Amino acid sequence: MPRPAPLPEELSRSGFRSSTARQLGVSPGRLSRSDLHKPFHGVRVPSTSLARLGETDIRGAEDYWERLHAVALARVDAALLLVGPRTVLSHITAARLLELPLPVRLQRDVAVHVSVARREERPQIVGIRSHLAPRDVTSAIELDGRRMTSAVQTWCALAPLVLLDELVTVGDDLVRRIDPHSTMAELDDAVSRSAGRHGAKRLRAALELVRPRTDSPKETELRLLLADAALPEPIVNHPLFDVRGHFIRHGDLAYPRHLVLVEYNGEQHRTDDAQFRLDTEQLDRIVAAGWLVVQVVKDQMRHPAGVAQRVRSALVSRGWRP
Repeated sequence: MPRPAPLPEELSRSGFRSSTARQLGVSPGRLSRSDLHKPFHGVRVPSTSLARLGETDIRGAEDYWERLHAVALARVDAALLLVGPRTVLSHITAARLLELPLPVRLQRDVAVHVSVARREERPQIVGIRSHLAPRDVTSAIELDGRRMTSAVQTWCALAPLVLLDELVTVGDDLVRRIDPHSTMAELDDAVSRSAGRHGAKRLRAALELVRPRTDSPKETELRLLLADAALPEPIVNHPLFDVRGHFIRHGDLAYPRHLVLVEYNGEQHRTDDAQFRLDTEQLDRIVAAGWLVVQVVKDQMRHPAGVAQRVRSALVSRGWRP
């Protein structure tokens, strides 16, 4: 088969609408050649674009999560060629672009989610999931040239799609200690405005469990694990000082009254030599200051009862009574 004819310069670098190509003189036959893929009806992208792929195409790859993010992003840009100017990215898609902590099953969803304020504006395109949003969807933000719902609006939109603990994890991330997206007051206001909408009860329940100043989703997961075990609520990111009164660092989950500290240690604490050395030095100072430290790693989180029992035993040894 002869080589495909070159495309006009303005179409050769990224995805384009089929109608635009026809206006520039590109024939239907050329648009059907194998060097162009069709992620959505009415859009073509060069064969090098990841927009043609789905989650199953990259399953098993060593860099699966990085490739999955690239695939999702390419499909977003292809979809934006088709939707109206008042359409905004939302739900799972907005959460991904905002780098909010989604559960694994939703991270694998590469469909493009969008929201509109009026029913007649909803796109009817296979692969694009459209939602009818409240009027405040028009107060969208822009990130890297893409319009999407704000972080708080996205959190509210996720309420019907996730479990309660998962919604709390996203909420914690919004009001995290470093570079927070929003404030507790903004979350409270958004929940109040969501009354009567789908997922409103779960949203209200999640707000009661959200705590500001967290550092990681795993820290939130650990805190909720302790709450489910009917243990007292720890203080999030409590400042720790050595015997001379010098600041050491913030402790993940602390019980200052009993001098019990619960720490989640991720992979970087073990694989990064510099981090491991710093952790060890700081731990020595924390213990010398009188703290009993319970360290929890990823594998142990699969057995919540065991983790809870270790923390319970530590608290009891320091005078706590159930």
